[in-house]
Formats: sequence, structure tokens, C-alpha cells
Amino acid sequence: GTAHLIAAEDLPWIHSLTGPRNRRYFDNLMAKRGNLELARSMLPDMATVLEEQGPLSRAAVLKSLEELGHPSLGPRSVNVVMAWAAAAGVVLGVPDGRFRAAEPPPAVDEDEALAILGRRYLEGYGPAGVADLAKWSGFGTTVAARALDAVEKVRVSDDLWALPGAAESEPPPPPNAKLLGAFDTTMLGWRSREVLVPAGAEQQVMPGGGIVRSVLLARGRAAATWRFSGSGKRRTLELERFGRGPAAATLRTEAADVARFLGFELAAAA
Repeated sequence: GTAHLIAAEDLPWIHSLTGPRNRRYFDNLMAKRGNLELARSMLPDMATVLEEQGPLSRAAVLKSLEELGHPSLGPRSVNVVMAWAAAAGVVLGVPDGRFRAAEPPPAVDEDEALAILGRRYLEGYGPAGVADLAKWSGFGTTVAARALDAVEKVRVSDDLWALPGAAESEPPPPPNAKLLGAFDTTMLGWRSREVLVPAGAEQQVMPGGGIVRSVLLARGRAAATWRFSGSGKRRTLELERFGRGPAAATLRTEAADVARFLGFELAAAA
């Protein structure tokens, strides 16, 4: 699965919306592996171990549980047990990949949580519509419609909405060259990527299995996927082109800036 970092103050409303769904999902995964009741029996001791010793890695938690006499969950369940425990509200992940004990977050009214979701989504991705929010959130169109209905907004076109004032002026022109990292949210915010990705190139950007490749945008349109190759202090930018790219000098400037951020020098831009 994918781990998402969130602000601690956002946990209550996010948990209000995602907690029940996540609990059902991970209960089902553990049940399919035949370990749901076994995992439930471990939960009190898991909380105690993390309260007394945490934060701990998953391996350290499972080792402590075995030392307390709990049987092994087996290789098919260890990959989901911490996510399952987090969905149950007993543990929280920390940025370094370890886990700590947690109390279930305070309850937030569902309508209030949906209003926050709708407003935050339009702040980041508006103009957008119900189908876009449904695709981005995974909640479905009924919940997405409730979220947007709860927000003060203005209609931009038939099925696109924006926050008041957000669409009153022209947006700045897109940069001539922009290297987006893998899984960049620019590629994930809407139901369709046709505004960004040329027809026929979708498979190169998203080859399947949940992968979203690093993409070069040229004046706001995807023109290639990219990666740095080599080792040591100097790396080479390699492109797999499928569209018209930016001028070489513009691309090199952007690539050099990304290389600097990553801690090495740009040797060449292919």
C-alpha cells in the first residue's frame, strides 16, 4: 500500500471519513488470511508494547508480541497487520516508518468532515467537479456530491466548480519545463488526465499496478517520462519522449535545479 503523511490536526476529520471504510477493508484482508481473530487477540498487548517501548518498527512490535506468547501471524498477514491496527485506531505511523501507540481520535460530525474535504479539494484542484473528487478520493459520486454541496463555491462551467474568487483572474502561464516526481499529485487530481497527457501516452505515464512515473511537462503538457541515471556526484537526465519537449537550455536549467535539490550535479540532459 501507499503511506500518506498528514498533519496531526487533520487526523480527526480524515479518520471520521476513512476510518469505517478502512476498518472494513483491513478486517476483510485479515479474515481472508485466516488471522482476524488472532490479530484481534494481539491488539491489547500491541497497544501496551507501543505505549511502553514505542515508537517501534513493525518487526520489533511482532518480536515483542511473540515474546509475550502470541503465535506468528505468518508471512501473508505481517504486511497488513500494522495498517489493520492503525485502522482500528490503536497505532499511528510516524514519518520514519515506525509506529507509536495512539488513542482513537475525537469524533467529527460526518457533515463537517465532508465540508472540510470538499473545501480542501477545491483549494488544491479546482476548478473540478463531482466526478473528479470521486475519482481522487475513492468515495464515489454520492459522497463526493455531498462534500461539494457543503462548500460555498461558484460554477465555472456546466460541471466544474471553484472556490469564490479562485477563478476570477487568469492563471499564470505554465513553465516551459517542469520535472514532476513520480506520483506527483498533478497527475492524480482529476478523473481524466487528457488536459495534461497527449492521447496515446497515458500508458507511458501510468503503466499499471498503481505506478505513476516521473513526467516532464512542457508548457503544461506531458512530453516525456524521465529519470536520472549514473552514480556518484554527477548524474545524467534520461528521457523517454512522446511529445514536443522544451528548448534544450530550458530543460537543462530545470534538470540542474532538481539535481541540486537531490544533492548531485547534472552531467548531461539526454
